[in-house]
Amino acid sequence: MKIFDEYKKPLKHKRVNATAFINIEKDSNAFQGYKVKKIADISFPFTLGKEDVIIDFGDHYTGYLHIAAQGMPGRIPDSPTLINFTFGEMPIEISEKFVPTTQSLSVGWLQNDYKSIAFMPYEGSLERRYSFRYLNLKREDSVYFDVQITDLFIDAVSAVDMEEAIPFSSGNELIDKIDLMCVKTLKECEQDVFEDGPKRDRRLWIGDLRLQALVDYNTFKNIDLIKRCIYLFAHNLNNEGLVAPCVFPDSPPYIDQWIYLDYSLCLVLCLSDYLENTGDEELPAELYEIAMNQIKYAEKAFDRKSAKINAPSFIDHGEYDRCIAALGYFAYTINHAKKLAKKLSKDTEWLDKVYDEVCKALLTYRDEDKGLFVTMEGEISWQSQVWAILSGALTIDESRELLRKTKETDPKIRMSSPFMTHYYLEALFYCDEFDTAVDYIKEYWGAMIDSGFDCCPECFDLRDEMITPYSSAILNSACHAWSCTPSYWIRTYYNKNNI
Repeated sequence: MKIFDEYKKPLKHKRVNATAFINIEKDSNAFQGYKVKKIADISFPFTLGKEDVIIDFGDHYTGYLHIAAQGMPGRIPDSPTLINFTFGEMPIEISEKFVPTTQSLSVGWLQNDYKSIAFMPYEGSLERRYSFRYLNLKREDSVYFDVQITDLFIDAVSAVDMEEAIPFSSGNELIDKIDLMCVKTLKECEQDVFEDGPKRDRRLWIGDLRLQALVDYNTFKNIDLIKRCIYLFAHNLNNEGLVAPCVFPDSPPYIDQWIYLDYSLCLVLCLSDYLENTGDEELPAELYEIAMNQIKYAEKAFDRKSAKINAPSFIDHGEYDRCIAALGYFAYTINHAKKLAKKLSKDTEWLDKVYDEVCKALLTYRDEDKGLFVTMEGEISWQSQVWAILSGALTIDESRELLRKTKETDPKIRMSSPFMTHYYLEALFYCDEFDTAVDYIKEYWGAMIDSGFDCCPECFDLRDEMITPYSSAILNSACHAWSCTPSYWIRTYYNKNNI
């Protein structure tokens, strides 16, 4: 058995019954243009004829749909019944058709299924696992006869139960609602691995893992799953010894060969966080050299003359120059590496040298007149400023001033994901801007709640409710792991700082 499978545990199962019949109506004042209207509570059996039926399960769940059907009393269905299933985390997925383009993700990710029932009565489950709240049932045969749906429920699955989370209460209603939404998001994403999102991709990304683990240390404490995921990355390196951005845990050979260097470096952060939160030195010591090899590769890709790292980085969605952010991220990682090395009684002299060189390169982008970090082509982004702060190259006072100047200027290249927003919050907490950080959590994640999300979405913009890194918001995930970190910030700092 591979070591990462030693930490694989059986998933927990829970039956979730359908709750209501609904309509989804167009409404220009509603989020993404659709509102949900309840028609009636569910009662069985109900008839599925020529008209579509839309079901609400009352909350977001990840699992397998179970359905039972029969003919109408006194009428035997004399041909197969063909049913189309459309699953949605949000109403827009039920109401709009996806038009693929060459830039879009595969239509295979759309949550559609199809069942041909040859004989009645029937009882069974769809093979594919889905992530949803809403379900549209549509007959695709000639509907010469009605059928009755006699049962309909979700076999919901997760590695954890909500009841296992460490209880938390801040005394602030909105903060508690945000914490609950974040914990629920993490629960939905905790499966055989920490999935990035149970709707789409459904794989283990190390950038997401780092943030999920931070929340998990403060909620479920599912340490075995964290270890399983770290081992999956460390034991499936690419041909150059680099950590892959993502692992396909059920699809050997598990990884592809492309990289994001910031994601490869993220193994250092995962090990540093693990040691800090568990006190267990065995795992970080075992994987220490693999982690340091990620830094050594980045050092080779670091061009001191051009002050650039010649390797791709993700940082955040969007088209912009990542050179400043990549340097800041590298410096941030080295700081964590030094902390890890000291705890493991390892040499840090070489790390100190690389750190100084990276910070020196980063500071060449500092524009004293503008008070911001600016690329050689004059580009200014939020991402650059946040990672310049987190690099540690500036004093706290300088960092606080940079935060103020960034907010005042509001660069056109804005943070496009809650993933990047996590690091903006870290910059605020790093600068002791506790009130500003909590206010931003209330504003940003509070707006998610107001928009009707049950869990934290993959991407969210206060100014653009249709924002997507793909060709359509229908492909967005409405439950995404990298968005759940307010629970980490809230639980770590709320009581400590009396905010």
